Amino acid sequence: MNEFLKNDSSLESQFRSIFLFGLNSATYKFALAKSLLELGTSNKGFISLEDLSPIYVKHLLEHVRSGKRQNRSKSSKFIQACELYEANKINYEQLLQVTEREGFKNVLDAFHNLPGFSLESSFFKKDVQGRKLGIVLTDELFKLNEGTQVGNMFEEIEGRWNLVETAWNERNSNLEIKYDIDLEEFFTFRAVTPESYLNSHNRITLTSVRKPLNGYQKGKCFYCYGPISIISNDVNTCDIDHFIPLSVQYNSQYDLDLNGVWNLVLTCADCNRGEENGKFARLPQQHLLERLHKRNEYLIESNHPLKETLIMRTGASARDRRRFLESRYDFAKTLKKPEWAPKFEKAQGF
Repeated sequence: MNEFLKNDSSLESQFRSIFLFGLNSATYKFALAKSLLELGTSNKGFISLEDLSPIYVKHLLEHVRSGKRQNRSKSSKFIQACELYEANKINYEQLLQVTEREGFKNVLDAFHNLPGFSLESSFFKKDVQGRKLGIVLTDELFKLNEGTQVGNMFEEIEGRWNLVETAWNERNSNLEIKYDIDLEEFFTFRAVTPESYLNSHNRITLTSVRKPLNGYQKGKCFYCYGPISIISNDVNTCDIDHFIPLSVQYNSQYDLDLNGVWNLVLTCADCNRGEENGKFARLPQQHLLERLHKRNEYLIESNHPLKETLIMRTGASARDRRRFLESRYDFAKTLKKPEWAPKFEKAQGF
């Protein structure tokens, strides 16, 4: 966790660390993060819980409708109210009343907390004005919204949310995540048996690959550190690249797992397929392998199925995981020269 913010305590990295590394017993933090990003475009200072409730519950309802669990515990008055509203058993005003009364317990106090410490910056502070409880939006939140990463962050929160709720819904944090190269999606299976792979009903689509990976690269191209977007049809919408080219697998009798999460990185179009110096199916230079290990360790520090998949596939310790990468890379070097590198790199990486 300290490594993610080391030499980069930017507001973007601090806000990302909240939803990437913060502990979760419910998905309230994700809903609040989205609400804050939405409010950051306003010119409001104080937001009462009454005014915050419709925005906050809107984001939570989007996920309650999926039918997946939104908390670890068996009971939550707030989640139950959302489910009752979706079943037309209470009206919207009743839902807002429960949201204001029950929906903000703990999450406001815990929002800025990370394992072992609290963030330097606060994006809001609890306050009371008159007889109304609420929050005051800080300058840090407004500055965050002046940046170029806010659109990405909405999608990143969604990606992590999808992974967490699926693990809770399946009551299994050890789900193995797989990559569908054609659809560019992560997916898993309810039952990992030979029969389950033949039954499409057992397949669970999780999220676009870009959403959960982008935050750990801090919205930057893996190779040149230039800004990338995960929003379709943007000028700098990123590509998904296999660090060790997939063609290496065709020359091995063993499964190298090159479609694994550990080998997937997000890149700008120029680095991946640019006419002048595109990587295409070339093997990156050796020093970039350490960067891949660093990115993967960020994923390991975050509790979700991608972490468990990386551990299952590459090793239980950082030392084992580095050796795993080196063994695959050494094999690739017998087939391809490790000659490719980006033409330039921006000063600040991830």
